[in-house]
Amino acid sequence: MHLHDLLLVFLLFSPVTAIGMSCFRVVSALVGRPTHLFNKFQSEICDAGCQPTIPHWDLWTRNNSFVPAVRHLMQRMNVPHKEEALLKMGDDVALTIKANCAPMLGGGVHICSDEETLAGFGNCFKRNFLKASIKHLPILIPMASDETCREQLEFLQGDELWEVTIPQNMRDYAKVCDTLGPNDHDEL
Repeated sequence: MHLHDLLLVFLLFSPVTAIGMSCFRVVSALVGRPTHLFNKFQSEICDAGCQPTIPHWDLWTRNNSFVPAVRHLMQRMNVPHKEEALLKMGDDVALTIKANCAPMLGGGVHICSDEETLAGFGNCFKRNFLKASIKHLPILIPMASDETCREQLEFLQGDELWEVTIPQNMRDYAKVCDTLGPNDHDEL
């Protein structure tokens, strides 16, 4: 059984069943995108010659990509009072990913070093992202009205996020990734 299947079982047999079916579809829409994101990462970052490292999250990605995305989402959902909780969730998820995936990049290896490293890191990222996110469900569930989830599902099923916003963020990162400082992977 995959982790996303466990998440759905948890949601179905827990007190959160009061949320609508649109919310379950949002989870499915997100779970169905890792391969797409992996391919975008490879084409927009690795193929651009970038040598991404784990410390780049703290040096650039968090403040230039993640924080603006959270603020935009909170405005779209009209729940600005949840922004700090969502930022904390993202930081906790990042810490989990750093702790569990960074060791595979020891010895000066960067995420795009070779196909095996990229695939291994991508799988580690996906696995740990889902695990770390599950523990934050109590933060997300109050934001999950059926109406809100329908709107988010429509957004997630469209192309704006996947074909415009995320690739542009990746291109912006690729332009600066090699200027972000030391590539010391062992400092984590």
